[in-house]
Amino acid sequence: MGGAVETNTPSDDPFDHEQRFLLSRAEMRRFLADIGARAAVEIYDPARPVSYTRTTYFDTNDLAYFRSGEGSPARRLRVREYAVAATPREAPVLSGVAFIELKEHEGATRRKVRLAATPSEIAQLLVERGGDAARSVAPAAAALDVIARELALPTMSSRLATWYRRLCLTADGRRVRITVDENLTFCRPLAIGEPGALAAPRAREVVAAFPARVLEVKHSGEMPLWLCAALESLQPARSFSKFQMGMTALGHGDGEAEAEAGGESAESESAQSTQSGEAEPPVFALGSFVAA
Repeated sequence: MGGAVETNTPSDDPFDHEQRFLLSRAEMRRFLADIGARAAVEIYDPARPVSYTRTTYFDTNDLAYFRSGEGSPARRLRVREYAVAATPREAPVLSGVAFIELKEHEGATRRKVRLAATPSEIAQLLVERGGDAARSVAPAAAALDVIARELALPTMSSRLATWYRRLCLTADGRRVRITVDENLTFCRPLAIGEPGALAAPRAREVVAAFPARVLEVKHSGEMPLWLCAALESLQPARSFSKFQMGMTALGHGDGEAEAEAGGESAESESAQSTQSGEAEPPVFALGSFVAA
């Protein structure tokens, strides 16, 4: 398995502050307009600048990860796959970029072990439930052993997938990172896909859709004044978790994990198409993310 391993701890994580918000379409428009002059959109594939993320979460039969955080660090074991499209109307395909990661957080303390590998390598690791595949990579042996131990836990298997369109922005010399996730969809577990394969879940795989947009803001040091002003009218969603909400949608838990989205943020909204006769904005522009 020939991937890079990234291990983040509170001492070397470049972002020491993190907040989440749940936004309506109007709130998103206002926020992006407010920060547009300060933040730059990150484009990973100029030919296909529209980005999507597909995440598969793992847990045991007794839902050890789902119930974590109650007196112990919250834990997530997940595979991240990324998809791209040339325009918002084009069917997204998997890019071939994929990671498997273990993330733990307790209060302000965070730790993440992240392995970059090809989809086929990650699929092999999952089939072998860690096994010897992890120990075959000498430079990353320690980090891979951590992930392999989790995969080897009895009954550990994929439980949930999420799918959403993501906009990523950076500012202030990359000391600020902002992501906005739209059209969040909860699905039954999806198989790891090959590069170029259609990425969106099929209708029969979809369990539920979440109407609000998920804004995540990370920064190092003091929050810049321009960002404080842009967030001033928004209410942080401190208990929101895609994993918790998705597992609840699948029938796990007792509803305690439901998000605090309310009012306009919780309304179902259909995507707005460009009016006939108007020039469509560049797909990498902030406006196109909201209008798509």
